[in-house]
Amino acid sequence: MRLHRLLLVLLAAVAGAEEASYKLAFEENFDGDKLDEETWSTNSGKYRDGTYTDKAISIKDGVMTITTWTEKGICYTGAINTKSGKLGVKQGKIEARLRFTPVPGMKMMFRSNTDYLDRDQPNRVGFNIFEAFSGAKGGYLVGLSWGDPEDPDEKKGIKQSFPVTAGKFWHTYGLEWDDSGYRFTLDGKIVLTDKKAMRSITRRGINLQSDVTSKAEAPRGGYGSKEKSRNIYEVDWVKAWERVPAAK
Repeated sequence: MRLHRLLLVLLAAVAGAEEASYKLAFEENFDGDKLDEETWSTNSGKYRDGTYTDKAISIKDGVMTITTWTEKGICYTGAINTKSGKLGVKQGKIEARLRFTPVPGMKMMFRSNTDYLDRDQPNRVGFNIFEAFSGAKGGYLVGLSWGDPEDPDEKKGIKQSFPVTAGKFWHTYGLEWDDSGYRFTLDGKIVLTDKKAMRSITRRGINLQSDVTSKAEAPRGGYGSKEKSRNIYEVDWVKAWERVPAAK
């Protein structure tokens, strides 16, 4: 009887996820010729083996590009983040259409995190919806971490790589989450699920970044000038939807 009841609960949860609708809560198509400063902020300063600069960010023909290049021995790259109040999705989904060039010594990321300054949320959750690095050789990985960042004993996480030929091709990477768990997606198809982490914690930010993780692994002489660099990370659009539960 207990098993039968448990199966009914699980079926109801799955049915609820399928019947729910989604309301668009955030959309960025990178129109115009520069970054919307009311929506996005850029990182600056040294990070790992690279240096962030807003000069690495460009927009053309509806595509945001982060270019990494080397000048006088310094590897410049970029990262952008949504500003406070631009994203507040409690349950729903987030997607981005992007492509990248797999280059040694680099890592590109598409992430979403809870508000780490919101002390009303004792457990924080971080999503690596897309992460590509030189060791993946054109593939990518996803990751999920949760728990109190101030208590290492409570921090937990999962990570899984996918050896698909993702580099140099446009793909849509996404994440859905509700009471039944988390579902990472590639071009709308589920590639990884998790049912352990906290469910209803508000996403507060979207991060798109390109990092120089190892100058030792970079090509000899670096990544070339900005004008000639082929080390680019391109994002066509980013969207987020709030989940609207099915009517009872």
